[in-house]
Amino acid sequence: MLKEIIKRDGVTIEPVIAPKVNGWGQWAAEHLGDKVDWSTVVMEACRRLPERASSSELMDMLITVCLERESWSDYMMAGRLYAVQTTKQIYGSLDHPSIQALHSKLVGLGLMRDMGYTDTEYAQIQEFIDHSRDYHTPHFALYHIRHKYAITNKVKKLEYETQQFVYMRMAMTICEHDAPGVKVANVKEFYDEFANRAISAPTPNYVNFGTTLESYASCCIYASDDTIPSLAAGDSIAYIMTAASSGLGSNIMTRSSGDPIRGGAIKHQGKHKYWVAVGAATDANMQNGRGGAVNVFLSGFDPEADKFSVMQNPLTPVDRQNRSVFAALIQSKFMARKVARNEDIFTFNCFTAPDLYAAIYGKDPAVFEALYNTYEQDPTFKKNYVSAREVVLRHETDAYGVGTNYLMWADEVNHHTPFLDAIYSLNLCMEVAQPTKPYKDHSYLYRTDDHGEGEISMCNLGAINLVDEMTDEQYARRMYLILKMITYTILNSKYPFPHLAFTAKARRNAGIGIMGLATHMARKQLSYDTPAGRQEMHRLAERHMYFAIRASLDLSKEFGLAPWIHKTRWPEGWTPQWTYNRNVDQLGDFTNQYDWESLSAEIKANGGLAHSVLVCHMPGESSSKALASPNGLYKIREKVLVKKDGNLKFRWAAPQSDNPDYHYESAWLGEKRDMIATYAIWQKWTDGAISADFHKPVPKGTPIMSSELLQDYLDMTKYGLKSHYYMNTLTKAFRCLKVNSPAVSSTPRKRTTPNRPCSSVSPRP
Repeated sequence: MLKEIIKRDGVTIEPVIAPKVNGWGQWAAEHLGDKVDWSTVVMEACRRLPERASSSELMDMLITVCLERESWSDYMMAGRLYAVQTTKQIYGSLDHPSIQALHSKLVGLGLMRDMGYTDTEYAQIQEFIDHSRDYHTPHFALYHIRHKYAITNKVKKLEYETQQFVYMRMAMTICEHDAPGVKVANVKEFYDEFANRAISAPTPNYVNFGTTLESYASCCIYASDDTIPSLAAGDSIAYIMTAASSGLGSNIMTRSSGDPIRGGAIKHQGKHKYWVAVGAATDANMQNGRGGAVNVFLSGFDPEADKFSVMQNPLTPVDRQNRSVFAALIQSKFMARKVARNEDIFTFNCFTAPDLYAAIYGKDPAVFEALYNTYEQDPTFKKNYVSAREVVLRHETDAYGVGTNYLMWADEVNHHTPFLDAIYSLNLCMEVAQPTKPYKDHSYLYRTDDHGEGEISMCNLGAINLVDEMTDEQYARRMYLILKMITYTILNSKYPFPHLAFTAKARRNAGIGIMGLATHMARKQLSYDTPAGRQEMHRLAERHMYFAIRASLDLSKEFGLAPWIHKTRWPEGWTPQWTYNRNVDQLGDFTNQYDWESLSAEIKANGGLAHSVLVCHMPGESSSKALASPNGLYKIREKVLVKKDGNLKFRWAAPQSDNPDYHYESAWLGEKRDMIATYAIWQKWTDGAISADFHKPVPKGTPIMSSELLQDYLDMTKYGLKSHYYMNTLTKAFRCLKVNSPAVSSTPRKRTTPNRPCSSVSPRP
């Protein structure tokens, strides 16, 4: 039991003064009302400590006891204590340095660059930084920002920034080129939105804004062609872009195992070794404490699709395993019809049927179907038939086993989009859908002209956090700020390849998503799978897309149209209303709230937008922790859980989850079809794609029935999903959440095939 305190000088010892220790607990909980029993926290912390302990050890124990109590309010109390502790540990006292003094120090250390702010501007900015905001932040958000986003010297273990300094550095970076008369006011607006956690930035912005590391793009997509120079260029892209902090999506469009090379002088070894090479390239470089990652994409019609789907399965022979890449199988409505009818398909690739292969990524699925039928009727074309159903079942069966077998619907991706060029793959997290083109060879990566011999796709991300109820005016302003941040990153990033700088600035691809949908629905006491819940999500999704377009129209007045806007349908006045999957409207009695015809006319009259693409819905697994928010569009898994991020591990809680007025529902409850409906509604109003995660409790020994896998696959196809991301499974019990309505719908589903355990269709090793 604690009796004596060792002061910070390490020498002075004084008896524990109960009112003083109690004062810490009372202060830490004063903003939480009766939600936290601070006196019990203090008594428990003192009981656990030895008779003599330092003041910092006491603070550590107070925080530990709070975290062990596992509630949102206790984590808020822990956050207030942790904010004090962090400030003392970094600066030696509760006094923060001035912004200018800190920046000058960091510039001198080579960790920041001089952004050109004057002494007067620094003095004005100093007036509105508010470090007391740290006292209203949960512990996990402060911890995450401190250990992942703040500027540090990781080798010497030196720290320089607390939370508000991180937000201010970001705000000042975005506004560094603004006119002197508005610069400081703009900095304040951005700072307030970051500090209030209303707008979200991706990890590269948190980490690199204002520093000497001016690489900001989150996502990189590329393709390789069926030549050695193009394949080598692809490996170089994978290696260098991983080092530049990007997650990767890759389509290696080469022939299959056994195909002839040089007229048959050499037999092709297949794609597996190329996937191994790209996996090694991404593993070789570190990103904030962990290796890079890559998705590789393959058509479901490819002869190697069976090997592709089992690469991560530990039962697959070692020489056919590849645990360094994730596998995304490319699908279409045509294949889904074959699956539904239990029909066979013939296999082909870019070498055996190049025109048919290209048609997979075409704008008109009818062209692909007609060409497929022509090949099928051609007796001179050698055909090998496989079961379409078995192709899908094999891939989806392993998705339940490894979690990271993904799906992409190429026809939906290439139809419901403003882009005119072909989209061959998505990114690492399956939400960025943008055109790429294989590079002919390395040399074209280092040219700056519009040579047309290759394109890497880059996307810069941001999100609106549904932290509070917003008027249309507030929403429009926040959307404008996020898109201005993204525009800054596009125009000011340092790109690893000269041609990438050219194409990224010509496209100006943006991806603005949503954070905290689960909290918004809980606050309004709405369930995802009820008519009222779906109506609300339709309202949110439409508003999000509408104001993204309006923001890009406004920014086109400041930055001009995207130079490659002619490579999109925006100059025609395109909006998602033109191309969304009409089956979505079967999911609810939806009514649009905005005038889309007038907006379309305005886009056309403007000649397009400042950006080629605007909206996608990312997971936000990392940035959402800084926001103290649930990530993306997902339901929460539990009210309180342990989260990991690279080498970091901490306790997380859903906002206000101990407030009985917030009705959260668990991702583990309900059925997959309900989340399919959710994603379909958001996809209707999204010109990009969605990181569509799914969750299912699967107690040990419980089989997943093939009929369920097939019906889910057909539902995703029917309602226009572009992608299927993680398949999360739970084999142990979890703490069910109290919800305001049944999470499981009673609507029956038609069975398309007899039930059988999915293990019966697993590929043999």
